[in-house]
Amino acid sequence: MDGGGSRKAAGLEPSSQAGPLPWLPFGNLRRPHGTRGEILLAPYNPDADRDWATHLPARVRLVKADRASELDIVACRLVKDGFLIRFASPDTREALADLVGAEVQLARQQLPELASAEFYVEDVVGWEACLADGGRLGKVRGSFWNGAYDVMSIVGDDGEERFLPMLPGFVLSVDSASRRLTVDPHD
Repeated sequence: MDGGGSRKAAGLEPSSQAGPLPWLPFGNLRRPHGTRGEILLAPYNPDADRDWATHLPARVRLVKADRASELDIVACRLVKDGFLIRFASPDTREALADLVGAEVQLARQQLPELASAEFYVEDVVGWEACLADGGRLGKVRGSFWNGAYDVMSIVGDDGEERFLPMLPGFVLSVDSASRRLTVDPHD
């Protein structure tokens, strides 16, 4: 598997979940840069596909403190820690400072086509998580990027929440037809 960036995972069956999310987490805004109205977009996956940035302007969704807004990226350049982007508006350093910490989401159709053995991490939300012996661990409630890899939140029938890395060895298989993950929590 491969985490982050458009948060896709490789090496397992692709998702066929009905009604996939229209917006997928891509990264977050870090700090304004210089005086030209640029801000650093740090992708969750540092090896993220950069093709999205070749089709500008690009509409993105920003989510911060349960507020969401849509803005257009009009310029983008690759830098060591990600991308320096410029929005159509806002364009002042002070206004951009208010956006620091916002999650940037890209529209699914802006992202490249997935290979047959890939799926977007967000697509497994709502799937059953089962153990290799067939026992049920719970339902995937969500996922987050911890800076190194994706982690899924699984809630059991008893309401207990468990966190499991979305890495080979922890996620053993994916059955997209039945919306089921086989996992090894390494207990």
